[in-house]
Amino acid sequence: MHGMGHSDDRFYWQKWAGLLNAALSRAGLGLLEEQFGGVYYYDLVPGPRAGAGLCDLGLQITALRQQALQEISLSRFSFIEGLKPVKKLADYVVDNFGDIISYLYLNKTHHAVNDRLYEAIDNSSKQVHLIGYSLGAIVCYCALKQNEEVAKKVSHLIMLGSPLFWFKHGVAEWTDFRIRPAVGRFTNIAGILDIAFPHMVPKFIDNLDEHVELTIDFDPIKSHSGYFSNDRMLNLIAAEIKKGWA
Repeated sequence: MHGMGHSDDRFYWQKWAGLLNAALSRAGLGLLEEQFGGVYYYDLVPGPRAGAGLCDLGLQITALRQQALQEISLSRFSFIEGLKPVKKLADYVVDNFGDIISYLYLNKTHHAVNDRLYEAIDNSSKQVHLIGYSLGAIVCYCALKQNEEVAKKVSHLIMLGSPLFWFKHGVAEWTDFRIRPAVGRFTNIAGILDIAFPHMVPKFIDNLDEHVELTIDFDPIKSHSGYFSNDRMLNLIAAEIKKGWA
């Protein structure tokens, strides 16, 4: 399940699937093409600048931008020198992750996106191994916590590059972090220098089966976009999938 701001291509997942399947083959678990699929939902989520009906989101965007600037300024990225680069990095966080605010704060959008995921899982005749990338990780987490029956059809939920750190308050409006989703296995995979701060997920979710960290790149933006292009990360994802494979 993709993050926000992705391509309009509903078959975005095919390239990812090919690269991941090569890693799975190296791990002794090569799959058929028809065993892969993707959940496309970008058409359901209006951006925070979409206009009518979203005026309240402007306040959310402003607050998020201030939070981003404050958190990044706390030497979390100590190699960044000067206020201007810090502001640029904070703006990147908001501009690229800001669309998720409409998922978290617009009920109609929230439920429409969840229903798209439920439909995809229900259409599978077998247990599902679900990978949520970036903001897709938040969608998977929220949606499965709200539908236990569907969650039980998920053998393994893997969150990649989750920006939960930035959106913990919005997610908390929908779910209790103390309650585990009713999935078979629950894994968080984090690029250590990823701008989304996925390594912070265990600070809020303490019922993970596995939390794995790996350096993808020393650039925090490239670290966030490199999960399906970095061979070491692909091998790590494949190894985690194999652990949960029945």
